[in-house]
Amino acid sequence: MYDTEALMLLNGLLNSPRLVYLDYYHYSDWTVKVSELNLEYRVLSSFVDSSSPFIVEYALVRVGSRLDFKNFLKTLNSHRNVLSIDDVKPINSTYPRLIRMVVRGDYADSTRFKAHILGGLEIGYSTSGGVEHWVFLFPSSKAVDMFIGIISGNGEVGRVRESAVNPEDVVAAIVRSKVKVLLSSDEEKLLRIAHENGLFDTPRRITVRQLAKELGVSESTLSRNLSRVIKRVLNIIINDEFNPLDDETLRFTP
Repeated sequence: MYDTEALMLLNGLLNSPRLVYLDYYHYSDWTVKVSELNLEYRVLSSFVDSSSPFIVEYALVRVGSRLDFKNFLKTLNSHRNVLSIDDVKPINSTYPRLIRMVVRGDYADSTRFKAHILGGLEIGYSTSGGVEHWVFLFPSSKAVDMFIGIISGNGEVGRVRESAVNPEDVVAAIVRSKVKVLLSSDEEKLLRIAHENGLFDTPRRITVRQLAKELGVSESTLSRNLSRVIKRVLNIIINDEFNPLDDETLRFTP
C-alpha cells in the first residue's frame, strides 16, 4: 500500500506549490488566552499524522517572569486542545527564561492538522500576543483557499501573503554551501539523482514511481524521503531569506 499522503504532498511540491505566510487569531485555542502574558512560543519541529489521534509540538518558549510561566502552564493544563505536557526543560536560570517543551495536542482543532490533510507542509510557526504566525507550503492555490476557508470557522485570518515556489530553485539550492553542510550525503545524493533524472523538470521526464523502480525502493519510501529532504531544504532557504520564526517578518502588508 502506498503512502497516499506523502505522494499527494510530493506531487504538489513537484507541480505548482504555493508558499503562504499568515497571521491567525485562533479563538478556540489556548493561544488567545495567553495574549496578555510576556511570552513567545516557537515550534522547532512537530509530529502530525492522519492515523494518530494527537499532534506533538517540540517548542522553545521565552517567558518574561515566573508569574507569566505559572499562568502559561495553568492555561495549557486546563485547555481542551492540550492533551498533555510531556517535557519541560529550562535552558537558563534567570528571567526572561528560555524553556524547551514537548506538548501533545488534540488534532480535532489543530491548524497544523487541517493544513496536513490538504497536503500542506508546515515550514514555521510561532505565537505571541495572542496571534499565531504560520508559514506553510501548499500544493496549489486551491488548497490555500480551502485551508483559509476551513480555519476561518474557528478564528480570524489576518494578514496573508502567498507566492509561487519554483521547485527547480529549491533543488538548485543544493549547491549552496549552507545546504551542503546541513544535508547528509545520502540526502544530497537523493536530490541530485531526482534532479538529474528529470523529476523536477516541466514536464517531468520521469515519475516518482519510475524513479523508485530504478532505485529499487518502494514508491511510498521514495516519496517520504524526498518530501522530508525538500522540507529541510525549504526550511534552510526560508529561514535564511525570510526567517519565518521572526515575528516582524510575518507581519507583512498583503
